[in-house]
Amino acid sequence: MHSGGQLARKITMQPVCVSGIAMRVAVQGCRRGGNSLRLAGAERSCRRFATKRAPPPPRKQPPATPKPLPFKPAESAKPKLGPTPTSRSKQGAAPRSSSRGGDEDKKRPMSELVRNRWFPLFGAGAAAMCVGLFTVSLLTYWKSHPAEHWLPGQEPATPTGRPSIQSPREFDQHLDKSEWRYGITKLRRRIASEMARGHVLEVAVGTGRNFDYYDWSVITEGLESAKKEEKSSWFGWSGSDAKDQAKEKSVEGEKDEKQKGEEKKPLPPPTAQPPSQVKPKAQIKPPNKNALFSFTGLDISPPMLDLALTRIRQVVPHMEDQVPKKPTFAALASGNEAVTLANDRIRILKADAQVPLPTPPTSTPQKYDTIIQTFGLCSVKDPVLLLSNMAAIVKPDTGRIVLLEHGRSWWGLINGLLDRSAREHFERFGCWWNRDIEVVVRAAERAVPGLEVLRLERPGWVTLGTHVLVEMRVRDVPSPAADKKKGREEASEAQKSTTSWWPSFLSSSDEEKKDS
Repeated sequence: MHSGGQLARKITMQPVCVSGIAMRVAVQGCRRGGNSLRLAGAERSCRRFATKRAPPPPRKQPPATPKPLPFKPAESAKPKLGPTPTSRSKQGAAPRSSSRGGDEDKKRPMSELVRNRWFPLFGAGAAAMCVGLFTVSLLTYWKSHPAEHWLPGQEPATPTGRPSIQSPREFDQHLDKSEWRYGITKLRRRIASEMARGHVLEVAVGTGRNFDYYDWSVITEGLESAKKEEKSSWFGWSGSDAKDQAKEKSVEGEKDEKQKGEEKKPLPPPTAQPPSQVKPKAQIKPPNKNALFSFTGLDISPPMLDLALTRIRQVVPHMEDQVPKKPTFAALASGNEAVTLANDRIRILKADAQVPLPTPPTSTPQKYDTIIQTFGLCSVKDPVLLLSNMAAIVKPDTGRIVLLEHGRSWWGLINGLLDRSAREHFERFGCWWNRDIEVVVRAAERAVPGLEVLRLERPGWVTLGTHVLVEMRVRDVPSPAADKKKGREEASEAQKSTTSWWPSFLSSSDEEKKDS
């Protein structure tokens, strides 16, 4: 039997494990009880277990974290686990400023917010107070000072239609962008290219802003541009002229010889050609239905007519020879204050539209097919008189009067703004832009016999109903003498129908005898 010290030394040399610890407890119990057999069996079983046990696996070392760059903060070496609910809420919600009512503002008392944000709060309050005072003062002024409004033709000053703050050229250039912006350019093209035809009269032609859209093909037919100047020789005559004259003489001699030979030869008998060999005649294209046969434009301002002549030179074909580069109406006009071009088919007149208007330039028609006026009713003293003058020289039934005007809208707020700025606009441009065009047209319709409105529309929503397009015509109304004559004829026919059958039979037999 072993001693206690040797047994304890052997037990301490055994590997540490759970079963070894249990065995150690058993050995100590045996030592107290003196059971050596049990101690020897436990020692053998512990030794057998220690020899069969496998070595433990090596521990995995965490990967070495890379060294952070100078501009990046160092990351912790701990492995990143899934985000917690609190971290998700913090990452997903963007930080809110205190001015938008974030979480920080909710935690702060109102006194601290007012102390920290006093400047924006004061600015917002001051702005709201200024807007409120302006609105209240504007409403009070509008109620206490109503806008001035007069009936058409009863304004305190006579319109002239001429700008006082700009030259005509500057005024014309200023209109390019504004008319394109409000759709007026499209309306001008529509009127000149689709509604104008035949013999045309344009009242208040101004600078000729409609000339770009007329069809001048019939008016300029047969006109040729000037030939280029030929180089002359030293002796004052050109060799080309001599050659042309020689060619003309030789051609005339050949024609005379051919005519003499044809007179001597007998004529062959006429033979009928089959219809397949007959050459068709050249088809002449009919002119455009909206082409102009003659044009007459009138205005009361000579500086405006200077620009109109310049535009005619640029737009109408073959007008470079008849109109100089810098034309003036005073230099080109004749004694009756008119400039005639294109064989008297184009006339530019200085005249007042309130007097009887001129007739067409040709002698055949005594009235016009189309009368056009754009933005002219606001610039005359009596617009109803102007419409009656137009109705007097337009062809009945087939003729048309086309108006493009600006005036009062269908919205009361816009009309109030027009009325309040009417005096300032008149001082700048010489026209009353708050006239009611529909009232003017209906008054002329009642005053002029036979005049009727075919179309009255407010095109375009950009102008808010301030622009009006009107198309009118004059019905053929018979004169009172013709009415009396027609009534007598109808009465005589009725009397004949009420007579007996015997006189009618005699009259019919007499008529048959005369016919036989």
